[in-house]
Amino acid sequence: MKQFYIAGFAVMLLAGCAPQAVDTMPTTIAQSQDLSDADYDGVISAREQCEQTPNGALVDNNGCPEQLQTSESFELNVHFDTDSADVDVSQYTDIQTLADFMQRYPNTQVVIEGHASKVGSAEYNLALSQRRAQAIADVLTRQFAIPAARIEAIGYGESRPLIDQENDYANEVNRRVIAHVTGEHGSTHMRWTIYSSEQTP
Repeated sequence: MKQFYIAGFAVMLLAGCAPQAVDTMPTTIAQSQDLSDADYDGVISAREQCEQTPNGALVDNNGCPEQLQTSESFELNVHFDTDSADVDVSQYTDIQTLADFMQRYPNTQVVIEGHASKVGSAEYNLALSQRRAQAIADVLTRQFAIPAARIEAIGYGESRPLIDQENDYANEVNRRVIAHVTGEHGSTHMRWTIYSSEQTP
């Protein structure tokens, strides 16, 4: 009986080793997507939306480099006549510098801040500073073609003085217009590598 079981087991082993039909994979498979990475940014060409990415730039899922969010402040040396919000053409120099910057970097926005001295009532100065800030915004839009959607004008009146006094010098210093530009303007965020180094001041 023992020999019978051994013989049966041998037959089963031989049966398992018998040739069987096997479906083989094709030797080559056509690749429908371009899996190359032409600009070496880690994003395949099939998904790439920004070609020629700067070497080492930090990119998003579409291969587009991320821009650093930074801000710039411009003090606009625009002088207004007493109790006036009219901007004379002779005062356009600083406004044009600001406009040139915003045209060069179209992903930026600006907040125009109007500030006033303490001469007069606080309520009146608040309204006057708003009109002056809006006057600068209007010049940017009408004369330099900066879209209004990129500009915000805010009047602060006398609430944020640089010199908290009431004299001729303090009044002149506090009567000012500031432009704060924020957004992306040309600095590409680079990936950290083992070769990166911190810039020390």
